Amino acid sequence: MKILSNIYKKTVLATAVAFGALMSSCTDYLTIIPADVVVEENFWQTKDQVNGMLATSYLKLLSRDAVTKAIVWGEMRSDNMTYPPSYNTDIKNIVEANIIDENGFCDWGIYYEAINYANLVLEGAPKVVESDPDFSEGDLDVVMGEMYAMRALCHFYLVRTFRDIPLALKSAKNDAEIPEYVQAHPLEALDMIMKDLDRAENMVMKSGAFSNPQQNLGRITRNAVLAIKADVNLWRAAFATYYEGSEYKLVHSEGNPVVTVGPADAQSYYDECIENCKKVIANMDNALEEENKGKPVEKFAYNLIQNRGEVKEKEAHKSTAYDEIFGSKNSSESIFELQVQGDNIKNGAFNGVYRVYGTEGNPGMAIVPQAFVTSNYEEDDLRAYSFTNLKSFNEQTTTDKSTCIVKYAAKASPATSYRKSDEWDANWIVYRRTDVLLMMAEAMVTRPTAQDDDFREAFNIVKAINTRSRIDTTNIVRPLKIENYMTKETSMDLVRKERLLELSYEGKRWYDLVRLALREKSTEKIKFVADKVGGSAAVIKTKMSTIDGLFMPIYINELRYNKNLKQNPAYDKEDSSMEMN
Repeated sequence: MKILSNIYKKTVLATAVAFGALMSSCTDYLTIIPADVVVEENFWQTKDQVNGMLATSYLKLLSRDAVTKAIVWGEMRSDNMTYPPSYNTDIKNIVEANIIDENGFCDWGIYYEAINYANLVLEGAPKVVESDPDFSEGDLDVVMGEMYAMRALCHFYLVRTFRDIPLALKSAKNDAEIPEYVQAHPLEALDMIMKDLDRAENMVMKSGAFSNPQQNLGRITRNAVLAIKADVNLWRAAFATYYEGSEYKLVHSEGNPVVTVGPADAQSYYDECIENCKKVIANMDNALEEENKGKPVEKFAYNLIQNRGEVKEKEAHKSTAYDEIFGSKNSSESIFELQVQGDNIKNGAFNGVYRVYGTEGNPGMAIVPQAFVTSNYEEDDLRAYSFTNLKSFNEQTTTDKSTCIVKYAAKASPATSYRKSDEWDANWIVYRRTDVLLMMAEAMVTRPTAQDDDFREAFNIVKAINTRSRIDTTNIVRPLKIENYMTKETSMDLVRKERLLELSYEGKRWYDLVRLALREKSTEKIKFVADKVGGSAAVIKTKMSTIDGLFMPIYINELRYNKNLKQNPAYDKEDSSMEMN
């Protein structure tokens, strides 16, 4: 494996351009680390050095590699994406369930790089309090909180994608220090992630307490921690349901004690998720009220941004909600979005978005499956024309022209113009208000004790989000009716469908479907995603017959470097380069 020398010099420079530029890196697991221990001994001296290392961890999450994988891992196998006629072979194999351990998208290195920088800060920053009077205990708490949360978020991406992952809880500074980690059971990994988030919650800055929106929404603040916790709790509940009654070892605890998954665990995780979401929404509502104090402000359900303008303008598919949330930056609905500098044409995040979604007239790694929009959206839903370049429903059903994904890439709705290479300045949104509202709705209707009040509240959340996206909110063609969604099953379907409509192409859909499969202890309800490929769908559905097959294989190089790693059973063949069958 390679070592990147002089990393500290590079990270100090990062403070001046934090989140706007990416540093060169190699991609091996946990190897973006300082090679010279002497440099380390002389490094942790100043506040600027701490901030440089802090920025570097964020920059890793913002890199082209990380953003590309956030999209591919979270969307590519689902029903809303497929590969274009001129496809990337690795992408085609992911879509067709021919994933092997040599597929480049199995390389998890970039997320462990971000984790390693977080660990370096957690271990090194406390030393600076003694050497730099400008770096106070309060400053240290904020930095430590952000890095606990960063470590948790990156591990969380990995659990959702690979399931059985190594937990990197200390830094590695050279090849000799990289431990041969063992993999943790997903419930143990999620518990460790939650411990990091619990620590972070009371250490990070209160949301809104920084002096500008770029820091308030581009750094991990309390609302961001709560949003991650809510998401983690949804996954804890899904895994607890799947593993109910089974035992697993705590490999990171002394003596490796055995834990039995109990029948009440899922309920408690759903309850915690709801409380996490309520806190986020209350914090955001209070901030809006404070901001608009003394001003006459029209209020809308759940304080959602509304589509403004005359109906005729909306009939031209103009969505001011899209323009405010995705065309601009740091909207009132944002919770955590990685900040992008538009004057840096080498920006990693947007290179990652363009790499997958393409540019004007040039599809990237992914396009919209035939008839996906017309099969899922209503014709008066502005999101159909804001998230894709579809101009009319008739266009998708009568032409062979590829429908392209334009979320983030389009400067405004409808997609008449794209960001060019010198204005790649769309922030990458990790969490926003509607995501949290829909997580709360999912937890309400999925928990074992769900009752009519939960179904009503979930319906109201979905209706508010769905309604604000319609061309004429007073004259909706097919309005949602509550009497159709007053059972557990129909409520769950409603929430899951709205998450598809609202959050498509944000790295969420495949993870939503995997949670469903875990709760069902079966892949049957999600096999429909294979229908997007037509004739070969039956073969793909066969390959999707086990829960193991929903997670990615461990990259072949990781298996070579770390003999403690065990391959996902769905891909554990004598010849690891053979296709799964």
